[in-house]
Amino acid sequence: MSTPPPGPRPSASLQRHFLWLLLGVVGLFAAGIALSLWLSLQASGQTQQRLLEQEATQARVSVVRLLDYYHTLIENTARDPELLDLMRVGSVEEQQQWAVSRQRLLPDLLGLALVNPQGGVLGEAVTLRVGPRCQQEMQRADTLTSTRPLLHREVAGLEHFDLVSAVRETGGEIVGGVFLSVRLTQLQRVIDDSRHPDHALMILDAAGDAIVRQGAVDGGLREVRLDIPGTGWTLLAQASAQRFTYGGETQVLSGLLTLAAVLLLLGATMLRLRRTMLHDIVSTRDALTALARDEPVPAIVPHYVEFEPAAADINLIALHLQEQRARLEHLSLTDPLTGLPNRRAFEIHFPLALGLAERQHPVALVLLDVDHFKEVNDRYGHGVGDQVLLALAQSLRELTRRADLAARLAGDEFVVLLSGLDAAGVDTWYQRLADRFRSELNAFGLDLQTSLSAGQTWLGGEPGDTKNAALVRADRALYEAKARGRGQLVQAAAPAADPAE
Repeated sequence: MSTPPPGPRPSASLQRHFLWLLLGVVGLFAAGIALSLWLSLQASGQTQQRLLEQEATQARVSVVRLLDYYHTLIENTARDPELLDLMRVGSVEEQQQWAVSRQRLLPDLLGLALVNPQGGVLGEAVTLRVGPRCQQEMQRADTLTSTRPLLHREVAGLEHFDLVSAVRETGGEIVGGVFLSVRLTQLQRVIDDSRHPDHALMILDAAGDAIVRQGAVDGGLREVRLDIPGTGWTLLAQASAQRFTYGGETQVLSGLLTLAAVLLLLGATMLRLRRTMLHDIVSTRDALTALARDEPVPAIVPHYVEFEPAAADINLIALHLQEQRARLEHLSLTDPLTGLPNRRAFEIHFPLALGLAERQHPVALVLLDVDHFKEVNDRYGHGVGDQVLLALAQSLRELTRRADLAARLAGDEFVVLLSGLDAAGVDTWYQRLADRFRSELNAFGLDLQTSLSAGQTWLGGEPGDTKNAALVRADRALYEAKARGRGQLVQAAAPAADPAE
């Protein structure tokens, strides 16, 4: 009986091989996407923690700078030789008058007084704004030699901290001390300026209670605690812990689209391309991680010559980061179109000008705008409108002194702070500005029927003058200038009761 010949070998299924290949591709890309997403989440968490640490560090530096300012102020005052003579032989009335005069020079302080070696106030404590608890604290044995702030929050609206510095004889013997108290609103301003919009920032006392705070966060928390030297206080920064971000969703979508392309091109070619892409991604991720940590990027020895330009660029970027940060800080206070200071710069400078006015120096606030500016934009276009604003900005730069400030508030509205001029001087300055503005328009080749209207007010006309009150007065005067026919300066009436800030 003969053996039948072997049957034909079963044919391999191309579809099955192709399916296994696609499954392998899917598995590889799924693993790659998962790994990339995990690494992204890790890097995002590290970046968020690092940003929170930077925010906390910068806030602590600002708080320490504020405290150092007041420490330096009180220590320099305590070392004044004239003060030593006053403490030795001066009467209580003279000592109280000295403290009152210094309070007027330092309007940001809540209270200021001279004390004897036992901590007793030299003068009327109520007049010098020294509360009972403050007096009790100063009568402790070590108060005059301690530099730690003394916190008081007993009276709502008068929360403050106290600093005391000893007045010493040449031989080191303590003859008394200088006491000052600072409102907690000074610390609140530092926290407000330092906080990221999505974070919470606060200063805690030794018991863990909030002295000042701004913001709140929900859910899982990341936090950074930093001690504030010499105070017993702690600065606490908090942020919500992000688990999955828009960047993670984008990564998933990109991976799925890439996977679809690989499936269409049957895998083999894309596998090789995938390996190349992963190598590029890893190299880029490592470089970006070093840059994000604000660390020097070590010299890279690439495996491929094509990577050498990228390595050189990374090192160049690292060298320029500090310069870019300084430039960004400057831009935050500068109007991008005109190059003049912006509203934020004006708000920072205003308290200095108001303080100068309260010390009996004439300071004028002038509010300007361009007459018929909307018609210029509507008729000639915003490009011509921008040239008009540039012409006004150039005129202001040429006619304001180093001690003055010219800033763009918004649109065609500008504000100028002028010091040391009387009413006639302000009017002369306005006329020169109007003439210079017309000359600048001609230099730009603009033949426009426009002019400048201005409203002017004096700062510090009454106690308690504020930025908002001054701007309201100047705006009313500007409205009056418009009503009188434009192209003129109108001075506001004397300041009335201040509106709330």
